[in-house]
Amino acid sequence: MMGDEATKQSYYERFFTKTHSVLQKHVDYLMNELDELSENSWRKDIDRNPRLPLLMRHNEFVRNTFELVQQNLDNMVS
Repeated sequence: MMGDEATKQSYYERFFTKTHSVLQKHVDYLMNELDELSENSWRKDIDRNPRLPLLMRHNEFVRNTFELVQQNLDNMVS
């Protein structure tokens, strides 16, 4: 908060591995959840849920966003 870059860098180095691991697990979990939500079995419920196409497009958008996050996370450890 006071511009102490050395302390900031020390925290970053100290907690990077744990933070990266937790964030990676979170992204993996959400990607799996989105995959399950977009399975074909949901598509036959379109008569009962007229908003299903909108929900499916939203899930695809979110999944694409998380794919980019996952690529960034992968590049951070490479």
